[in-house]
Amino acid sequence: MSFFLSYLDEINSGRIIAGQELKSVLNGLKRDLDNPRYTYDERPGKLRIEFIEKFCKHTKSPFNGQPFILELWEKAFLECAYGFKMADTGLRRFNEALLLIARKNGKTTFIAGIDLAEFFLSSGGTDIVCASNTNDQASILFEEINNMREQSKALRNEKRSKKNIFYIYSPKNKNKIKKLSAQSRNKDGYNIEVGCIDEVHEMTDSKVYDAIKQSQSTKKEPLIFIITTEGTTVDGFLDNKLAYVRKMIKGEIQDERILPWLYTQDSVDEIFNDPSSWQKSNPSLGTIKTKSYFEDIMNKARNDMATKVTMLCKDFNIKQIESGSWLTFNELDNKTLYELPLLEDSYAIGGVDLSSTTDLTAAVLLIVKDGMKYVIPHFFMPSNLVSKRVEEDKIPYDIWVKRGLITLTEGSQNDFSKVTEWFIKMVREWGIRPLWVGYDPWNSQYWVKEMEDAGFTMEKIRQGIYTLSEPMKQLEGDLKNKKVIYNNNPILKWCFANTQAKVDLNGNIQPSKLNSKLKRIDGCVALIIAYAVLNRYKTDYENMIN
Repeated sequence: MSFFLSYLDEINSGRIIAGQELKSVLNGLKRDLDNPRYTYDERPGKLRIEFIEKFCKHTKSPFNGQPFILELWEKAFLECAYGFKMADTGLRRFNEALLLIARKNGKTTFIAGIDLAEFFLSSGGTDIVCASNTNDQASILFEEINNMREQSKALRNEKRSKKNIFYIYSPKNKNKIKKLSAQSRNKDGYNIEVGCIDEVHEMTDSKVYDAIKQSQSTKKEPLIFIITTEGTTVDGFLDNKLAYVRKMIKGEIQDERILPWLYTQDSVDEIFNDPSSWQKSNPSLGTIKTKSYFEDIMNKARNDMATKVTMLCKDFNIKQIESGSWLTFNELDNKTLYELPLLEDSYAIGGVDLSSTTDLTAAVLLIVKDGMKYVIPHFFMPSNLVSKRVEEDKIPYDIWVKRGLITLTEGSQNDFSKVTEWFIKMVREWGIRPLWVGYDPWNSQYWVKEMEDAGFTMEKIRQGIYTLSEPMKQLEGDLKNKKVIYNNNPILKWCFANTQAKVDLNGNIQPSKLNSKLKRIDGCVALIIAYAVLNRYKTDYENMIN
């Protein structure tokens, strides 16, 4: 009996409710059973399933000490991950599997079982890594693996396995289970056969994934399991990985080496109107996760925005940004791209938000064209602060620098002359000329004179609630209607996500940071300033571009 085919039959018959993304993947895998490029062998997956169910036990209440009997979806997942092989080599097809699943569906216990199966079933000298974004999260997974090992008399036998402060190891075949996180000082020197990465939704970059991937370069059958819920980190590792596999699911790109297994809803409306749809994101609903939990949290979510945001994200895998944010992720997200030649020889509106030390300095050019608002953003940061901010804040400034999205200025303070140079460059190289450049007068006296000497017309825009309220509301409407095309710039998108609307008694709003000193909103503020200038000179600007 194939667990995969049994699971697919349950879904297609309607006895198990699944989302369209998962259905598309599973039906594609069924077609691959007849593809001569692949062979399918149920035995490797079943070997691991039998090991887990025979030797592994639950370690958490209310199932503590009970045998770990896998759900049908877990068996199908393992069977597919290990079962497909390349016909020409006989080697395993998939070297990466992405499982997106809502919280409290037993995923950490599932990973622990997978790691233990690999530890005891693999040939000698195999390194298995349990990884996550932080040391604490990686330790949670590591301790779950060890607790499961200690629950079993057969597995904790000292001839088969031992544990020290660094890893679990086998005296007999020298296999090891180790921890790895984004906080690990040394991510090199590993020799990893199987890597399991838990809760990647908090990862701002791919450093942990890259370290595992690179260590597998000599392996014939490497495998990485990425198992996570959705999160609130914008343009982080998970966003980029999901964007990639969703292009695979839609047939836009081909990648036969990755297995996407996504438990997702088909709409937000069904969550509130059709309780049977909850199973789409929660395949263990009724066996591990209780329906009474959902009924309770659903009642709270209808009346509390913070609860609703968390519920949609963590219980239904619908991307959200932090509670209190000005915009939802769907409202601010716009992946439309453009090439600069499209905007060549255009009149623009400039907007700048200056900073002195830790904050970014942001500059934008706003161009109205064919009913859309095109935004060219650029950012500036002191070079001495980059490594510190990457290490302490866990924000990928170094990656953004390499991509040319940030210009570094020497020392520990921003040199605003670099901002002037950027505006001059845009005029000289692309003929994109700002008719006015908006700025906040704070800390800008000498820079304004430099810009005026360079021929730019400067427009003072004070950052107050009465000055910024109307342009901020206009920007909000344009973002929601997808009229702002910012070339999917990750820094500007991050700034949008970090912004909350501070509201007065009269309904006026102004941008404010969310509750973290690590958050930056400079790009959003610069664009709101540009909108304020556009409002001030709307007729003049329209006459010039027409």
